[in-house]
Amino acid sequence: MLLRTTLTMLLFALATAGAQQKFTTQMMIVPAFRAPDRGMGGKAADIVRGRVASAFPRGELRVVSGGDLDDWLRLSGFEENPVLSEVELREMAKKFRADERITGTVTRSGGKVRIDAALTLIRDLRLSQPLAGEGPTLNEAADVVARDAIAARKQLVPLRQCENSLREGRSAEATAAAAAGIAVYARAVPARNCLLSALIKLNAKPDTLIAVAQAVLGVAPANPTALATLAEAYDAQGKPSDAAPVWVRFLATDTTSEELVERVVNALAREGNGKLAQPLIDRGSELHPENLPLLKLRWLVHLATSDWNGAVDAGEKLLEHDVATQADPEFRSRLANAYRSDSQPARALAVAAAGVAKFPKDAPLYITYLQLLRLESDVALPRGLAQFPENPELHVLAAQSMKSSGNAAGALAETKRALAANPRLPHGYLQLAQLELDVGQIDSAYASMEQASKFGESSTTVAQFALARGNALYKAATGTQKRDDYLRAMKFLGLATRVGPTAESKFLLGASALSVSQSASTEAPATKSCELSKLADSSLTEAEINLVSGGSVAPDAAKQYLDYAAKLRPYVADQVKSYCQ
Repeated sequence: MLLRTTLTMLLFALATAGAQQKFTTQMMIVPAFRAPDRGMGGKAADIVRGRVASAFPRGELRVVSGGDLDDWLRLSGFEENPVLSEVELREMAKKFRADERITGTVTRSGGKVRIDAALTLIRDLRLSQPLAGEGPTLNEAADVVARDAIAARKQLVPLRQCENSLREGRSAEATAAAAAGIAVYARAVPARNCLLSALIKLNAKPDTLIAVAQAVLGVAPANPTALATLAEAYDAQGKPSDAAPVWVRFLATDTTSEELVERVVNALAREGNGKLAQPLIDRGSELHPENLPLLKLRWLVHLATSDWNGAVDAGEKLLEHDVATQADPEFRSRLANAYRSDSQPARALAVAAAGVAKFPKDAPLYITYLQLLRLESDVALPRGLAQFPENPELHVLAAQSMKSSGNAAGALAETKRALAANPRLPHGYLQLAQLELDVGQIDSAYASMEQASKFGESSTTVAQFALARGNALYKAATGTQKRDDYLRAMKFLGLATRVGPTAESKFLLGASALSVSQSASTEAPATKSCELSKLADSSLTEAEINLVSGGSVAPDAAKQYLDYAAKLRPYVADQVKSYCQ
């Protein structure tokens, strides 16, 4: 099939060779070549310029004379026979409205002169035909290059016919025109480039594209069109290992192109060549730091290759600069996991926590956060305690962790260690008191509350804490109706009233004291106990004082209690008189 197609194209080429379409006169510039010295480069260009100019009618091709070039260069401030940069070559082409140019480099080695040159179309610098010449003298080498240039130009009319047909959607005719260009110049590169474009439009098989692309690269190894086509054809055949080095060569044709970097890296990553893509995207992203699509691609490539440090670096930059990334909860989850994989658990949790705060309704992100918490909970605290054994805050965290797991004794021990290291820890002694209450160490808890005031805790905070615990003990005592339980409640309520008196603390203290007085006075007659009688008397006095000053909390109850105290008073006084003589 490929042979039949090729024969058809050649027959078309032979049929149209004598009746080619006439095009507008083309303008060509041939500036001085690069050479060991300017004189040699200028002379080589002069020879090529003259030979080419004399080979074509002026109606077909006009070559700008060396004198005109020198005049423009001199007026532009250049010295004689300068070597021009690409930007300067473009300016020269613009000045003379050039369509074509021949540039070259002269070298001398082993008694021979070699010229490597290129015939290039100004409108698309990728349409460049390599030229070469070698000889014992500069004149002979330049003559060879000139003859090659003259032959190479034979493909240009068929090339334009091919391009015109492609623009008009006539891909088959474009293929035939390109074949005509190849037929008249076997080493044709631009004509084969157009042939590749036409074959792609015709959905040619990868084998056909590979054959044409390799023919181009045999003449022009760095031709970007052929490299891209060859790489894509290998990928289409399922040969990513063959495609990968070709993609790298393709990118090397213009490493500064952002579009090219993105295209090549995507192709490599898509076919499982992430390791090869990684240095390419790193270099491209660093060269174009403002290009967010490249930065995002860098992030994805490093994730795909499990290069967590590189992924974290790219992810941090994305999160800082990309608005879309900042609004993506899934990105936060992936970045947190990258930090975790990069042995940065603290940063992982920080990113996940910040993400949960920003996206509180995103369940997958919250799950990531919980998973990270669980992974760290068993190892982070022991690691910290081993690293900072004297740090009181870490002992506080250990105490909290143990308390949450139900290990009150362990939490109590860690809290004591924390306070031994720093007795002024905020709320430290109150936390110790609570733990002591939890394990039934009531007296120790009372002592810890008293210590709290000595080590910076405000009297208001201590009073509120003591009131709350005293209230709880009072309620428990009303259930047991035991005098000792009321006495414990009085101890804590008395502390609250002493360091930060409130109507509530006084009322509860008065109610507790009344219950103690009632219990003691009831029990005293059985043993004629002076001690119980005095307890009943002192408790009743405390009840009367505090129920009066705290009665505003519950006026009706306070009145009822005071009425009862008034009835109890003569009975208690009589006991004291009778049992304490």
